[in-house]
Amino acid sequence: MYKLYWSPGSAAMAPHAMLEDIGVPYELVRVDTAKGEQHSRDYLKLNPHARVPTLIYDGDKVMYESAAICLLLAERHPEAGFAPEIGSADRAPFLQWMAYLTNTVQEALMHWWHAEHFVDGVDLQAAVKHKAERRVADMFRFLDEQLAKSGPYLCGAKLYACDYYAVMLARWTRAMAAPVHTNPQINTLIRAVMARPGYARMLKAEGIEQLV
Repeated sequence: MYKLYWSPGSAAMAPHAMLEDIGVPYELVRVDTAKGEQHSRDYLKLNPHARVPTLIYDGDKVMYESAAICLLLAERHPEAGFAPEIGSADRAPFLQWMAYLTNTVQEALMHWWHAEHFVDGVDLQAAVKHKAERRVADMFRFLDEQLAKSGPYLCGAKLYACDYYAVMLARWTRAMAAPVHTNPQINTLIRAVMARPGYARMLKAEGIEQLV
């Protein structure tokens, strides 16, 4: 049985949806980040970085970082088809997109949502946020072009965990001046992922919606 520490609309979305689709027993433990529960002594013992998600598996093993959790779940449950087999043509692009989404796109989004983590002062934070929004828009236009060339999914014909991850990050742009769901191919990807039972159940369980 797995235990997933989460908060609504956070980076727990993708692994939460994967657990739903995989169909294994799991427990959700909500962390109220608005109240600062991620900084509690007990939670910091699990995740010293005070972020969600955190996954407990095999009884007492602890793992954090959303992309890594997605990769672990895909590896442990190959029957769910969330990652291409080693040696397949999709393997290299799959690893590329997982790294790109978490290292590049998600980082830019963190600059938008939490500019205060990077610079001090209201004016500097506003400048960081403005630049981050432009960078995120460029990144999703790039992804939209890739999907137009070789979609409907990031690796081509098959849906993998990277598609869940991309759609999760797309939701994080909902408060921007131009949310990325307005990109036509990204919009098609969002709709395809939202049609998956696990992703739909995740949205309902977390009490959140996604723009299309």
